[in-house]
Amino acid sequence: MEPVVTKRLIIRRLAETDLHDYLQCQTHPEILPYMPGEPITEEGAKRYVPHLAAVEIGDKPVFIVFAIQHIADAKMIGQVSINLSAKEQSQGEIGWILHPDYQGRGYATEAAQVLLNYCFAQRKLHRITAMCDTRNTASVRLMERLGMRREAHLKQSIFIQGAWRDEYIYALLRDEWLLQQEHFNESKSIKMIQ
Repeated sequence: MEPVVTKRLIIRRLAETDLHDYLQCQTHPEILPYMPGEPITEEGAKRYVPHLAAVEIGDKPVFIVFAIQHIADAKMIGQVSINLSAKEQSQGEIGWILHPDYQGRGYATEAAQVLLNYCFAQRKLHRITAMCDTRNTASVRLMERLGMRREAHLKQSIFIQGAWRDEYIYALLRDEWLLQQEHFNESKSIKMIQ
């Protein structure tokens, strides 16, 4: 995906120069309660970020991270990601992390919409899923704003911070997304006529 510029953000591939901002998001105390595994260390990030920045996008399964860059502040404020299945499966799982200082302003929605557009319009995927800890109400609201439907409530399915946690699975089909785009464009046309 080429960088996408919205009114407030640039959604672009993660770069090695994002290391500091990446660490700030990944290790923030308000984000850690929803992250499985041990928090990433600076040494771990120094090895992992160059790998993420260099990942080739092709037909094989791949995990891609896109930086959410705040235009006014000229810094990475979070990330959206997609775990793509093999091309013939035509599916992916999306996710996001946004630094708490920037939450509640619609940035995650803006970035996730760019990612959905990439998945459905450019890659022509059939189905996108997203999962979150059921305690993460901000992510639940975001998935619902994106028009995703809850398909499952998994009981004690992920081990986070020393405890088994429940997860929700949400999904959206390409046909459903296309219908949303059609409705959005229709309502936009009506507003412009009035």
